[in-house]
Amino acid sequence: MRSIVISLIILSTSLSGFAQINNKVKFSASFIDAPLSEVLMEIQEKAGILFSYSSSSLPLREPVTLRLNDVDVYGALEKLGKVLPITYKLVNGMIVLRYIDLRQTIRGTVVDQASKMPAIGASVIVLDVEPILGSTTDEEGKFKITGVPVGRRSLQVQYIGYENKILPNILIGTGKEAVVDAELTESITQMEELVVTDIGISALPVNEMAMVSVRSFTVEETKRFPVGLGDPLRLASSFAGVVSTDDINNEIVIRGNTPRGILWKLDGVEIPSPNHFSNEGASSGGISMFSTQVISRSDFSTGAFAPEYGNATAGVFDIHMRKGNNQQQENTLQLGLLGVDVSSEGPFRKGKRSSYLFNYRYSTLSILDKIGLEIQDENESNVFQDLSLKLNFPTRSLGTFSLFGLGGISSFQEKTPTLVDREDYNMGVVGLSNQINLSATSFLKTTVSYSATNIIDDLILNSDSHLQDIKTFNKSFLRGSVLLNKKFSAKHLLESGFTVSKLSYNFKQTFENPANQPPFNNFSRFDEEGASGSEQAFVSWKFRIAPGLSLVNGFHWLRFDLTRESSFEPRSSLRWQFAPDKVLSVGYGLHSRIESLEYYFGNYIADNGAHLKNNTDLGLTKSRHFILGYEKTFKNSAYFKTEVYYQRLFNVPVFVDSLRNAFSTINLSDGYTSEQLINAGTGNNFGIEFTLEKKFSKGYYYLMNLSLYESNYRARDGVRRDTRFNGNFASNFLFGKEFNLGKNGRNNILGMSAKLSYAGNKRYTPISIQASNQFGTEVRPLTNAWRDRYPDHSRFDIQLSYRRNRKKTTSEWRLDLQNVTGRENVLYDYYDPQAKRIEKETQVGFVPVLSYRLEF
Repeated sequence: MRSIVISLIILSTSLSGFAQINNKVKFSASFIDAPLSEVLMEIQEKAGILFSYSSSSLPLREPVTLRLNDVDVYGALEKLGKVLPITYKLVNGMIVLRYIDLRQTIRGTVVDQASKMPAIGASVIVLDVEPILGSTTDEEGKFKITGVPVGRRSLQVQYIGYENKILPNILIGTGKEAVVDAELTESITQMEELVVTDIGISALPVNEMAMVSVRSFTVEETKRFPVGLGDPLRLASSFAGVVSTDDINNEIVIRGNTPRGILWKLDGVEIPSPNHFSNEGASSGGISMFSTQVISRSDFSTGAFAPEYGNATAGVFDIHMRKGNNQQQENTLQLGLLGVDVSSEGPFRKGKRSSYLFNYRYSTLSILDKIGLEIQDENESNVFQDLSLKLNFPTRSLGTFSLFGLGGISSFQEKTPTLVDREDYNMGVVGLSNQINLSATSFLKTTVSYSATNIIDDLILNSDSHLQDIKTFNKSFLRGSVLLNKKFSAKHLLESGFTVSKLSYNFKQTFENPANQPPFNNFSRFDEEGASGSEQAFVSWKFRIAPGLSLVNGFHWLRFDLTRESSFEPRSSLRWQFAPDKVLSVGYGLHSRIESLEYYFGNYIADNGAHLKNNTDLGLTKSRHFILGYEKTFKNSAYFKTEVYYQRLFNVPVFVDSLRNAFSTINLSDGYTSEQLINAGTGNNFGIEFTLEKKFSKGYYYLMNLSLYESNYRARDGVRRDTRFNGNFASNFLFGKEFNLGKNGRNNILGMSAKLSYAGNKRYTPISIQASNQFGTEVRPLTNAWRDRYPDHSRFDIQLSYRRNRKKTTSEWRLDLQNVTGRENVLYDYYDPQAKRIEKETQVGFVPVLSYRLEF
C-alpha cells in the first residue's frame, strides 16, 4: 500500500545496517530534473544504506536538480533539503525522511461595514482545504487560523443577520502572516442568505458612499500588472477612461481632463502630489512615493465623486495605509535596478496591541545608465528617496490612535559648460488620528495633519546673456478634520464631516538677464509671503431602499478664504441590482477646484515697467458630472461593465486679452501663468467606456477595455477647439497566468503577465515652418491651437516573476520588461533654427527592471 512505509525494514539485515551507518563514505552525483525517487535510490546505493519514509508524504515524482560533490550521506541530505523541504532524523539507527508542508497563519478582523463595530462570533472558514480549517471571531471581531497551506486560498465569512462574504485568492507565503480584514453588510431582509463575492477583492470600493465610476485596487494588483512598478498612478493607466501617453512620467489623463484636477488623500487627509520629480501645480511626477509595503486596498474614482471628496474635478486617489503586524516582527528587503527598499513591522511590545510599520526607499537612475540603458543623458542625475510609516495604538476606552507619515525628496540636475538646470521636489506629510466608537452604531474620527512642499527650479545659462532664473516655492498646510458616522438601521447610514485648512506660503523668483532681450523683459516675478486657508464640509446619506437597490444623496461645501468664494455642491447616485447578475447605476455631481496658488499672485511687468498684480479675485473652476452605467457578472469570476458620461466644465480661467484668446487652463498639466485671467472658459468631456475583466482565479486573469471620448473647450473668443488631452480613444489588454511549482504544500509560483496599450496621443499646436524660418524662432499660430495630434501611442510590457516559499522566508525574483518592442513614442516637437526644420523628441525605448524581494 502507498500509505505504508515503502522502505520496509528487513529486521535481520536493515537494523544492523542502520545501526552502523558509515558516514565516512564519500560520493558524487549529478541530477537534472530527475524524479525524487531516482535521487533517493542513487544516494542509497552509493552510501550503502536504506531510507525510511512514506510514499504518500514524499513527492517521489517531483523533478530535482542537484549536484553532489564528494559528500557523505548527511551532506547529501542537507543539500537535498535546500531544494525540497525534506528533513531527516536518526531514529534507532534508521534515517527517517519527512516532508515538511509549508504553512502560515491567516488572521484579521471582521466588522460591520457601516458602523465599524466588531462582528462577535462570526465564522471564518478556509475553502478547498482538507481537513477543514476555520475560526470564530472574539469580542473584538478578531480571528486567527493557523496551519494554512501556502499558496492562494479563499475565505468564507458568515455572520447571522449579515450577507455572507467570500474573499478569494488570498496569497499566502511563509515569509509573512496574511492579515485580512472583512467588512460585512447587514441584511435588510431575513429571507434567503446572500453571498457577496469580492471579485479579486477589488470590485467593491472601500468607501461605501461611492457607487459610480469607482473601483478599488489592491497592493497585489500594483505588483502584478505590467508597467505598474508598485505605482498607483501607473496601475490606474490600465483602467477604462484613463490615458497615459508619457513613458517617463506617471501622468494620467482621466476622461479628457487635465491631470491637475486629481485629488490625493491619505488616510482621509488631503495631501500634495505624492510623486517624485513633480513640479508646481502638478499632481503627477516620475514615480510615486507610495510603497507597496505600506498601502492597503484603496479607491480610485473617475467621476461623480462621493460627497466626501472636494477640491477635485478630474479624479480621486483615496489611499489607505495598513496597520503593522501587532503579534510578530516581519521584515522585507528588496533590491533592484531602481535601488533598495527596506520595510519592517511588528509589535512595540509583545503581547500588546500596538504596532509599527515603516518603509524606506533609496533609488538612483544612474544604476540603469551604468548597465548601458540610456534613461538619462551623461550630464544628468536623478536621485530620490522616501519614507513611509504608520504607528497604531489601540486603547481600551479612548479608541485607536494612529500616527502616519509620508515624505520624499527628489532631485534632477543637468550640468554642462553653458547650462545649470536644477529641479527639486520635496514633500512631507504627518498626521495623528483618533477613531472611537461612540455607541454600537456610531463612531467618530478626528485627524490633525501637517503637510509641506518645497520646490526649487533653477536655470542658469552661462552664455552671452548670462541669464539666471531662480525660483523657490514653499507651501505648508495645517489641517484638522472630524468625521461622524451613524448607522440608524440596516437601511439608513449617515456620514458627515468638516475640515479646516490653514495655508502658509512663500514664493520667490529672481530673474536676471543683462541683455534684456525680448521676450524676457516681460517675464513674471514673485516675492510673496502670507497665509490663507479653506474650509470644507459634507453630508452623505445612504438609503438601502430594497435588496439590491441603494441610493446615496448628499452635498459638499467648499470655501476658499483668499477669494472668499464658496461652492455648494449636490451629489447623488443610485445603484440597482435588478437581477442577480445585472446592475444599473446612475450618478450626478457638481465639483469644484481651487487653482494653483501661483495663479492668484500673478505679477506682470508692463511695457512701461510698472508691476501689476493680477487674479486676486480668480474664482473656482467647476464641473458637472453625469454618469450612466451597466454591469453584468459571469460565473467564471468575470464581469462586463460599460459607462456613458458627460462632464460640463465652466468657470474655467482664460486670458482676458482677446489677442491670445485660445488660452485656457484646461490645457495645462502643471505650472502657472501670471497673465490676467477671467473665469469665462467652458469645456465638455463625453464618452463611453467598455471593460471586460476576469479577476484572478484558477491561476489567471485578464483585463480588456476600450474608451471612446471627446474633449473640447471654448476660450475667450467662443471658438470650440479640441483640448490638448483629446486623444479620442484608448485601449488596453492585459493577461496574466500563474503556475504552481512544487507539490505537497510547497506552492512556489511562476508568474507571467503582459500588457498591450494603444491610445490616441496628446494634441499640439502645429509649428509654422514658414513663419519660423522668417523670424528665426519657433512660431505656432494660435488660430490652429491644439489642432493636430501626435502619432498614436502604443507599448507592450511583459512581467516575469518567480515566488519561492521556504520554511520561514518567501523570496521573489521579478523582471519587468518595459516597452519590449522598443517603440519610441513622440513626446513633443520643436523648431531647430540651425537646421531650419521641425524635430521630434521621442521617449525612452526598451527598459528592463530587475528586482529581488525577500520576506522574513
